[in-house]
Amino acid sequence: MVETKVIVVDDEESLRSLVKNLLEGEGFMVITCKDTDEGYKRMLKSKPDLAIVDINMPKIGGIEFCRTIRQTPALKNIPIIMLTVESTETNKVIGLDSGADDYLTKPFSNRELVARVKALLRRSKRKDKVNKFEIDNLSLSLESRTVFLNGKEVQLRPKEFDLLYLFLQKPGVVLNREFILENVFEYNISVTTRTIDTHIKNLRNSLKPWGRKHIKTIFGVGFRFDPDKK
Repeated sequence: MVETKVIVVDDEESLRSLVKNLLEGEGFMVITCKDTDEGYKRMLKSKPDLAIVDINMPKIGGIEFCRTIRQTPALKNIPIIMLTVESTETNKVIGLDSGADDYLTKPFSNRELVARVKALLRRSKRKDKVNKFEIDNLSLSLESRTVFLNGKEVQLRPKEFDLLYLFLQKPGVVLNREFILENVFEYNISVTTRTIDTHIKNLRNSLKPWGRKHIKTIFGVGFRFDPDKK
């Protein structure tokens, strides 16, 4: 099995060690670098799946480093999380404008960092997934975020659409609530089991008989999309 590689570029040894231990505990392979020069060389060599970069560092610094990555053909598509002690909107905008995909303010919780890493990796891989499904008179387009059933457009709330897209990607697979929480709600701390159940109930109602026929509750386990047309 190929390990997912994450590179951490930060001049604070304690933070590098913290993030390394935390992410390795989640099954990631972690490379750490103390400055942007080393980080750039290691990224060219290792081609990581994601980079975590501190905004305030010696030499060229996180902002310019991020811009350099986006201008390097071999590295430009690597997702980047920017770390900073600043929490102002201006600094956040500067970081995102430089090419960062996400922004995390120090100090951060361990759970939040792991959730952000997983969520960003998931988003970066979506472009490689099937973006259109057609089954039993229902069609879904990821690009236009539209759903048609029996030739008529069905208006779904954003999370209902995301749930349906997730189910269509996993036909016949039982999805537990933890998996749904990670892949649809990105570990939002305000989301509870009841919230997930309510969204799935609303999705079924929006799709009417189609939803009740194809989206099954597996009691005590989770939910399953059943592609069988019978």
